[in-house]
Amino acid sequence: MKVIRKSVSIPEELYREVIKLESSFSKAVKEALGEYVKKRKKEKIMSLAGKLGLEEDGAKIVKKLREEDIEAQKKREIHY
Repeated sequence: MKVIRKSVSIPEELYREVIKLESSFSKAVKEALGEYVKKRKKEKIMSLAGKLGLEEDGAKIVKKLREEDIEAQKKREIHY
């Protein structure tokens, strides 16, 4: 995977909190951005399901996505 370098501005307190939890700031940012992308993709899928009139199937999709979110949260809690 190709790696890029970007400069970002974040509050110092947030940075310090992250470093307390994870020694590699880059790893923490990579994980957080990965979770963000997954969340946004799920939201987009749900939006499209509603527009296509898939409300009944949409409920099943929502349930599955929520279960995945719960599992991901459990994994994060174990990690920390």
